[in-house]
Amino acid sequence: MSTSWQLKSTDGPEYFEYSPNPKLVLAFFTRRGGVSRGPFESLNTSFEVGDEDRCVEENLARTRQALQLPAVQTIRQTHSDIVLPIAGGPVLPETLTGDASITDQVGMGLGIKVADCLPVYIYAEDSSCIGIAHCGWRGTAARLAEKTARGLSRHFSVPLSDLRFALGPCICPNCYEVGDDVREKFGESFPVPDDFFSPAVALRSSASGVAKYRLDLRAANRWLLMELGLLEKQSIALCTYEEDRLFYSARRDRTTGRNLAVIALR
Repeated sequence: MSTSWQLKSTDGPEYFEYSPNPKLVLAFFTRRGGVSRGPFESLNTSFEVGDEDRCVEENLARTRQALQLPAVQTIRQTHSDIVLPIAGGPVLPETLTGDASITDQVGMGLGIKVADCLPVYIYAEDSSCIGIAHCGWRGTAARLAEKTARGLSRHFSVPLSDLRFALGPCICPNCYEVGDDVREKFGESFPVPDDFFSPAVALRSSASGVAKYRLDLRAANRWLLMELGLLEKQSIALCTYEEDRLFYSARRDRTTGRNLAVIALR
């Protein structure tokens, strides 16, 4: 049990782990300790980026072994606002489509794959249920973290005030520039979207002449969940774009792998 995130290393994978009590574990795997090569080196956990399937399968097996979990259910992510309740045994990776999942099953890890998007971990204070959400700008604008928390509360009869959340590594606002289209989309779902945007240096424009802004994914998702009454526990304030030795970053490298974020009941 740890009261803060700890960087751990097994015979293979390296990962950050936070275990607020013996029944619960949150993990975020770095890119180290796998078998993938080339731009996917080395612990890529996604089948959808061009890596060899056998490498991804071995990498996923290593993550399960590191956490001593019989199963980690990953899903085919499409930047949607779909929250999937997971019950019973696991199904094959990538066969369920959505961008968040929830469960109350002991021994069932819930996993999402990220390479700049924000992983949002949510759990009941008594560790009776868990959820995880993949929040890039589309998921954040669609209020996916909020929908995940409400799904947990509704499915498992847990008051929102009894839920806790933590935020994993993602791209920081200094490295994340977006255009007017993203800012306008946030305006449809956030009462004060400008709280999460700041002008890029000198409002410089892209080649197409579209004004650029810096977007703070952490601040937007933190606001969503705190407005619901959730308490934030330990979060990791590391940038996936800046920490190239630790993390994959799609915006930095374009063709690259995906880091795995996991939450599980033990």
